[in-house]
Amino acid sequence: MGFVLQELAEENQTVKGIIIALEDDPKIKRALAVTQNIEFYRYQIQFKLLKS
Repeated sequence: MGFVLQELAEENQTVKGIIIALEDDPKIKRALAVTQNIEFYRYQIQFKLLKS
């Protein structure tokens, strides 16, 4: 995000980020509590094998 803010973003443009993880992580949530413009998402994967 720092690179994007300094090198790519235009003046007065907001840079946002996301963290994507399989499980909640208390350390990440604590770190995000003191940041702005970064969101945390959990992902789920589900699949089924079908024999042909």
